Amino acid sequence: MESLVWAVLLLASSSGHRCEAAGQSVRGILQDDNRCVCKVTFSDWEFPVEKFEELQVLSQNCTEARERRITQVDLAKSRIPAFRTELQNISSRLQHFEVIYKQMLYHPLNLWSLRMDLKQLGSEVLDAQKSSLPNKNLLQKFSDELLDARESLMNMGKYDKFNLLSIKQHLRDLKDYIQSISVYGKSKIGNCSGILRSVSQPITAQVNPFGVANHYGAWGMDSMPGSPELYWVMVLTSSKIYGNTIRTYSSYKPFLLNKPFTDFHVTSSATVTNSIQGSGSVVYNGSLYYNCFKKRNMCKYDLNTKVILHRELPEAGFNNEFPYCYYDCYGYTDMDFSVDENGLWVIYATEENYGNILVSKLNSDNLAILGTWRTRFFKKAVSNAFMACGVLYTTRYINATEEEIFNAFDTTTNREAFDLNIRFTKYSKHIENLHYNPGDRKLYLYNDGYMIAYNLLFY
Repeated sequence: MESLVWAVLLLASSSGHRCEAAGQSVRGILQDDNRCVCKVTFSDWEFPVEKFEELQVLSQNCTEARERRITQVDLAKSRIPAFRTELQNISSRLQHFEVIYKQMLYHPLNLWSLRMDLKQLGSEVLDAQKSSLPNKNLLQKFSDELLDARESLMNMGKYDKFNLLSIKQHLRDLKDYIQSISVYGKSKIGNCSGILRSVSQPITAQVNPFGVANHYGAWGMDSMPGSPELYWVMVLTSSKIYGNTIRTYSSYKPFLLNKPFTDFHVTSSATVTNSIQGSGSVVYNGSLYYNCFKKRNMCKYDLNTKVILHRELPEAGFNNEFPYCYYDCYGYTDMDFSVDENGLWVIYATEENYGNILVSKLNSDNLAILGTWRTRFFKKAVSNAFMACGVLYTTRYINATEEEIFNAFDTTTNREAFDLNIRFTKYSKHIENLHYNPGDRKLYLYNDGYMIAYNLLFY
């Protein structure tokens, strides 16, 4: 607007009067009603109406955009708990495969690899059908499941790693079932007459001589067949992880009476080099075998000479890296020594084997490794394990008073057996040490401070 008309009321008696506006004097016309009408142009007073309207529109747009952003932020905040829950769910699903991810094991998870697994599994089913196994209906069920797996594989997306992993596990399960049938069909396993059939009710049960508060430890009888009868007890006194004392009894009667006994101090204290770490100990032929203090080493303490021999167990997990961990973790059980008719063994896990159990046969004199067998039993998914007749047996928690032997691995045939469903009674929740003695064919359990023994029955 370039001009502005001002109406100024003036009292004047003639035309040609001047009007005053904002300090300026202009010529005006006096009207009959004594109004002086002037037309004045104020170029210096121009108001930027168009720019003002543009700014109003811009301001309104900014306000609306801001409101939209606030709405989006509020929506995102409201969805954060759901995102967090989903993330925790995914994390829990992937936790079991953490070691596999670190080792970048996804490269075998491809369609070609799975096709080869299917082909191999199909061949094994055909071989099993040709044998004289009794349950043909079960094998037919496996064949049907195999066809379903092949169809699922053909329909699977190229890069769906979760589905690839799922179907690979399914194929493993099918193969495990077939191998289980093959193992059960054998008349001989390991170097015994057959696989383990059952565990008796406790034939010995008493509190350890150091008191029921000592939950962590091990006990048993010297596991060398034909050796002098020697009962022993070892408890972990420092942080429930470390120990340095083993108590021995010359026979069963002194063991029951807790007198007389002999205490051996392996080291000067429980937290020095070569002291005892974890509860995976065993006594064999007059020597105590155990995991050395904070080392990837096996230790042998000779009860007669009091000399300690140690040797590294290559790549073995230690310092609570791969403990037994079914239901609850059994701390610092990375190395677990066991004895059977074949001699001394050590049960452990490595990152290279993805946390699955390995069992190595040892030379009891110098701790040299004579042979190693790899299994697919994830060590943190079992509560304990022991060797008997050349077969590795693993256990799992059922409830506070019951445990189950559920899987087996035969070192003679390299075959696995599943779902053995051999249950036995315990007095408390946790299993700290479990081992078989080939001398009396008993199973010895250290159970939250209780010392329990069982008879075993084999097929």
